Amino acid sequence: MKVSKTILLSLICVFLIKNILPAQVVISSDEVPEVKVDTSREPMAEGVFEPTWESLRQYKVPEWYKNAKFGIWAHWGPQSQPEAGDWYARHMYSEGHWQYNYHLEKYGHPSEFGFKDVINDWKADQWDPEKLVALYKKAGAQYFFAMANHHDNFDLWDSKYQAWNAVNLGPKKDLIAGWAAAARKFDLPLGLSIHSAHAWTWYEPSRGADSKGEKEGIPYDGHLTLEDGVGTWWEGYDPQELYAQSHPHSEGWEDLGTIHSQWNWWKGASLPDQAYSDNFYNRAMDMINKYQPDLVYFDDTACPFGQSVMPDYNSRPTSTTEMPYGTTGS
Repeated sequence: MKVSKTILLSLICVFLIKNILPAQVVISSDEVPEVKVDTSREPMAEGVFEPTWESLRQYKVPEWYKNAKFGIWAHWGPQSQPEAGDWYARHMYSEGHWQYNYHLEKYGHPSEFGFKDVINDWKADQWDPEKLVALYKKAGAQYFFAMANHHDNFDLWDSKYQAWNAVNLGPKKDLIAGWAAAARKFDLPLGLSIHSAHAWTWYEPSRGADSKGEKEGIPYDGHLTLEDGVGTWWEGYDPQELYAQSHPHSEGWEDLGTIHSQWNWWKGASLPDQAYSDNFYNRAMDMINKYQPDLVYFDDTACPFGQSVMPDYNSRPTSTTEMPYGTTGS
């Protein structure tokens, strides 16, 4: 079955659309912040839907999605290279954490070998998307999901707006193009997931430093800039485009658990600036326009850019929207 519909499975709380908040702000209230994004570089599709709940409620879920009971998601990216669990790119910068200790033994100190270097080591040279998707379908999958980027902010496609991507670095191939071709060959609807919104706060430990020992006070590599790369393998690539750490810390950033209570950009989270917000929007739309996924998942609990962007998904051929998890529609 060939499917060209784009469905929004869940929507991210990145920056809801009304007012522009000042850049690099920390708020303590429970109010979800709202930031306007520039859509001029990646215009939204035009169609019958408007950015209101009344209009979006008219969007009908297609029959294949209603009937699909089992899908398989390839949550796979450079975090697989160390073979030491999820959220590695965050916890490897937390002194005393088991993934920090693992990193010391496997790679060295994170001031000298950071996650950017893990990305460079990741080659994905045995990846065979057709073989894998064929196996997933044989196992009973009725649709297939691939992760397009994780909180590590590394795009797994030929990204127009993120130089730190799998075509330029690491595998040096368009992984999402490979997944998309395999899914369509085996007639499985394609879902893509985007997790990069929170790199802004998720990577905050990357500009910390050890509090004791021979490396005490030496900053981890999350503080590096484009100029620091002269003469290195990453010359010409700005680490701040990956780590996004030129901003004040969130409240309680040293406690690894605090980020979970700040996931909705409240309770002391450091808020992304305008450039970061625009870049996230452009990357998401670039991915959707290039690969035309049938489903899109944003790793959060509320709508990305408010209701404003939702009509784009719904206005693509014969498309449908599911209400985001945790959203009341009011």
